[in-house]
Amino acid sequence: MSCEASCDAGRTDKPIAHSAVSRLEATYRRVARYWPADELGERYHAAYARGASDLPCGEPPPDRPVTLLATAVPRLITLAVAANVLHVLPAAAEPAPVADELLSTLDLTAAGSLHRCHLALEADADARDCQAEDWLALVYDQATQALLDPSAAADPPSLVEHAQEAGRWAALAIGSLDRDAPTAPEAISDCLYHLLVVCVFADTAADR
Repeated sequence: MSCEASCDAGRTDKPIAHSAVSRLEATYRRVARYWPADELGERYHAAYARGASDLPCGEPPPDRPVTLLATAVPRLITLAVAANVLHVLPAAAEPAPVADELLSTLDLTAAGSLHRCHLALEADADARDCQAEDWLALVYDQATQALLDPSAAADPPSLVEHAQEAGRWAALAIGSLDRDAPTAPEAISDCLYHLLVVCVFADTAADR
């Protein structure tokens, strides 16, 4: 094999890397718009429905909100890692199937976490004699603002930030529930808002 042919063979991963970059940038561009509350509500409830499959079969979910949030923590950690790796993937020039697997992980962990955190919000609302649905308007409003101008060039990139913030607010909510603090439902709703943004990204990348 000639030197030129050998060099060409060594560059076969470059179009794949460019494709990964283009796909991520295209997702950011498609996400960046005004999302009305009713559309976000549809995305939220669709993610909630998908996330139900993450629960153990034949086993009822925990009834304590703090336990429900605790079961979401491993998924939130995986979510943050997947979001981070997805953004460094083009520089590493990995094959496209790896990006597909990361997007699938992003989708599954975000939906599963959203489902568990929503159950925690409902359980906490029942204990406080209020309605969990009352907090969803705030979730949608925050997500609407965040989705107006997401950026892959930010530090950290917007998707990574929302994945990380979901984990941070879940931890804060666990602390609030442990102290029986009145800030617990607000912390859970903040976690849900960040998860909803991630779910919108996952939906857009999957052309749902």
